[in-house]
Amino acid sequence: MIYFSTDKRDWASSRAVCVSMGADLVTITSQTEQDFLVSKIKETHWIGLNDLETEGRWVWVNNKTLEETRVEFWYKREFGKSEPDNWKVNDQSSENCASLGDGNGNLHTWFDGPCKDLRRFICEKK
Repeated sequence: MIYFSTDKRDWASSRAVCVSMGADLVTITSQTEQDFLVSKIKETHWIGLNDLETEGRWVWVNNKTLEETRVEFWYKREFGKSEPDNWKVNDQSSENCASLGDGNGNLHTWFDGPCKDLRRFICEKK
């Protein structure tokens, strides 16, 4: 089961809603799954990936690391630093939670962002 929220919440609240439904924020494990999710959204959505515990060590809500899953769809810039970039210009608390898409319409890739930002989210029951 996949659930796409219609309301916007911060990352922790988004996860809490998913857990209350017997699910969790989505983990993306293949190009097929990535493509399916992208085809269903029109704006940024939280996914179940963060580096809250250790900066730079991205871990899914199921405790699998990106090294373990070997699946990454971070946004790549032609010039400058690609995602995750931990950008602190707008928010000094850093960017520790991942979303599918950004505010500029780049919906087919991942971005790191401040966990307190309000975004839609995707829940998945495995």
